[in-house]
Amino acid sequence: MNLTTTRVNYRLFEKEDFDIFYSVFSNKDIMRYAWIDEFNSEQEILPFFEDFLSVEDMPNRNNSYAFAAFSKEDNSFIGFADIQIHSRNGGGGCGEIGYFLMPEFWGKGYATEVAGAMTDFGFECLKLHKVCARCNANNFRSENIMKKLGMTLEGQLRKVRYKRGDWDDEKYYGILREEWQSKKG
Repeated sequence: MNLTTTRVNYRLFEKEDFDIFYSVFSNKDIMRYAWIDEFNSEQEILPFFEDFLSVEDMPNRNNSYAFAAFSKEDNSFIGFADIQIHSRNGGGGCGEIGYFLMPEFWGKGYATEVAGAMTDFGFECLKLHKVCARCNANNFRSENIMKKLGMTLEGQLRKVRYKRGDWDDEKYYGILREEWQSKKG
């Protein structure tokens, strides 16, 4: 399964992608606001990586579609993007997007493009009713991406993310299919 946007090509992670996957989840700067800490060894991350591998076009063990994102310009690895299916039903269901970009792509609009691709995939391909995202309350850049996508702040959970000895709040955003459709015009 492949996707494409203006500047980015996406494909599901494959076993051969361990090194690029590890480059994201072992990077302290990238994982600064993530819900998990960075991994410190290849052995430690291997089971986590294997959970993100899909078989053909089916969701992986985490019930998500995890994509490796690459620049169309020079095929350099941009980062990780996924959508996890929380529920499926006759009305569509709900999914949550996530994204982690390599630092050299920060501040250039790639995160908005990648997050938008996951949102579009959720509504267009998976036929979801709702797509959501959450972030550390201190991660203002990620929060701004959610706002740019037309998501609405639905709540803030107090002191639910434990990072480096401190508890942080988490913000939860969501967009409904009809809101996404009206935004698409």
